[in-house]
Amino acid sequence: MKRYGKAILLAALALLSLAAFAQQTGQSGSQHPSYRGSIPVQEGQNYASLAKVSMADAVKAAQAAVGTTAAPTKVRLGNENGYLVWEVVIAGQEIKIDAGNAQVLDRAALGGAEENDGENGGEGQGEDN
Repeated sequence: MKRYGKAILLAALALLSLAAFAQQTGQSGSQHPSYRGSIPVQEGQNYASLAKVSMADAVKAAQAAVGTTAAPTKVRLGNENGYLVWEVVIAGQEIKIDAGNAQVLDRAALGGAEENDGENGGEGQGEDN
């Protein structure tokens, strides 16, 4: 009986550890990286009508952040972490631009396949070049 009790206790501890790890690694519904934008949104809203920053201004902000005048390969307006964000892929980087104030929220280097995937994500509005 003691052997089964120890096994049950160890299994319970393992489950608790796994649950704690999952909560810390973003399984609670938040996206990574986490950042805060200036326009909170929900899925299904008309993002274009809520944006205060135009697509052209978002591209300019992304170009300034990367230090290039290259044309973007993808521009998409969508819901990121519950905020309205322009996603601009340019010069091998994915730049997240706040759709309310043109602030750079995040920058990440991309691989070749990710940069030219042409995916619109279904949750956003924009154009792929």
